[in-house]
Amino acid sequence: MPRLEVLGWWFSPFAPSTLPRPQALVGGLDPAAREPVLRYLRAGAVLVTFPEPSFCRFDCGVDDMGTRDLTDGTYVWPEGLAHYVERHAVRLPEAFVAHAVARGGEVAKFRRPKAAFGLYDRAPWLRWALAQGACPDLDGFEIPDDEVQERIRADLGPVPHAAILLCRGSTREVVLDIGDGALELRQLRAGGRVPQRFAGWQEWPVAGAVPRDVASPQAKTGPAGLVGLRPERKKGGVPMDAFLAGLRKQHGLDGEPGSGSKE
Repeated sequence: MPRLEVLGWWFSPFAPSTLPRPQALVGGLDPAAREPVLRYLRAGAVLVTFPEPSFCRFDCGVDDMGTRDLTDGTYVWPEGLAHYVERHAVRLPEAFVAHAVARGGEVAKFRRPKAAFGLYDRAPWLRWALAQGACPDLDGFEIPDDEVQERIRADLGPVPHAAILLCRGSTREVVLDIGDGALELRQLRAGGRVPQRFAGWQEWPVAGAVPRDVASPQAKTGPAGLVGLRPERKKGGVPMDAFLAGLRKQHGLDGEPGSGSKE
């Protein structure tokens, strides 16, 4: 079964991951390619519909970016992707832009695949986004479940925070939401490093190396979660990608290697 290359999966502050931040991809699209790319993105065939809409990561006020994934038989993207290109000047992979322009912005007739386990392939999207410097460096961090959060709270003691976002057991580090979008990276061991504060995810370091799950086309890649949905917490500490994989499996669009994620 031919797999569909993913476009337009974005980092979500509700489920932080190594997916790219669109703010890091503003500019760079050939003006002559803009209109055919927009026509092409809007002309895709509906592949699957999700129960909840996505939202614009630029916080521009658009909180219903659609609920459908569209495809041309080669690529698959969330229907809200055209919004990012049109309103926020976000660029897309050169191979896709050339593909859309060569077809004059028209999607040729194709046999629509059936949504199935393992259909989506996110590895090319991640490789491209990493090369663009758009992915947060969150290697080794996990989304803590309720039990782990309770232990972290006990270790934090009176440290003020609005939420515990991520943890990394090997270094005993946690990422805290400290209010108004600000973040704090804190080490919980005695004599640990001085806490680091960031005004938001836009200040978080970006990944500078290709992670193991996308180092080669043969490498296994863990799926990302459904963006726009607050993931249900599972019992037991699990890696972030594995945790988010469960959400995608509920919709029958998950698989190894690689997988898909709603915008």
